[in-house]
Amino acid sequence: MHPEILKLIHVGSVSVSFGLFFLRGWWRLHDAPHLRQRWVRIAPHLVDTVLLTSAIALAASLGYSPLDTPWLAAKIVALLVYIGLGTVALKRRRSRSIRLSAWLAALAVFLYIASVAVCHTPAPWQCLQAPAS
Repeated sequence: MHPEILKLIHVGSVSVSFGLFFLRGWWRLHDAPHLRQRWVRIAPHLVDTVLLTSAIALAASLGYSPLDTPWLAAKIVALLVYIGLGTVALKRRRSRSIRLSAWLAALAVFLYIASVAVCHTPAPWQCLQAPAS
């Protein structure tokens, strides 16, 4: 598949995945009954499967390897942190303050991952700074 199409699929699934995570976290914090709906339990797994598959296919089609591409390695490590924090945030047996802290931290890690993807550097704050006058 053409890399531009893979990128569109990847970016689209990132957006949907983030939206679902944000919504599920909000609902978990407010004990909303929506979390018991079947689609809420299934859709994130389907979207994340498309997300991961498109990421691997895109990296392969562009010849990127996490061993040779520091920003890609940083994204992968941050993704593992995001998954861990997301798991804590969405678990029912945790206290509300722990879930809230994990959810907010996961959102911050997501912003880091997105910034790394845009800037292609493990230190995206360097490229996001306003240029000097």
